[in-house]
Amino acid sequence: MQKLLAAASLTCAIILGNTLPVFAQTNSDYEALITKTDTPEYMVDGAKRIDHLEAHELYQKGAVFIDLRSSWRYDRAHIRGAVGLELNSQFSKERLSELAGKNQKIVFYCNHSACDRSAIASAKALTWGYTDVYHFADGWSAWSGSNYDQD
Repeated sequence: MQKLLAAASLTCAIILGNTLPVFAQTNSDYEALITKTDTPEYMVDGAKRIDHLEAHELYQKGAVFIDLRSSWRYDRAHIRGAVGLELNSQFSKERLSELAGKNQKIVFYCNHSACDRSAIASAKALTWGYTDVYHFADGWSAWSGSNYDQD
């Protein structure tokens, strides 16, 4: 019965157009922080949305960069110094606490603005008490297109 209710709830949300992809958890505080816009893009209340120029400036200042793409994409190429954490299998409150302090600048990115992984990670970090969270929505595509430092 619980699975049926969850499926019906998800179906209604999809029809109404106000939902996150299926792999996003349900009934979580972080979901309330994420808004899907009319364009295929996600906004996160409380996170600073940045473009590639601002991301590069934060990079030069030593901010922590977290790559939420799949491991094979990260292994293929990523922002130099970024830590690769697959959202569904490696990203956790405990792992993030090993990488950054609550008041440290943290930049989350994935492939591009239509990818919701960086939005979800940004929102989760905010609910976990992180205060200086940056959502680099244009992510890897903007970074690599600008020929910034890569591995």
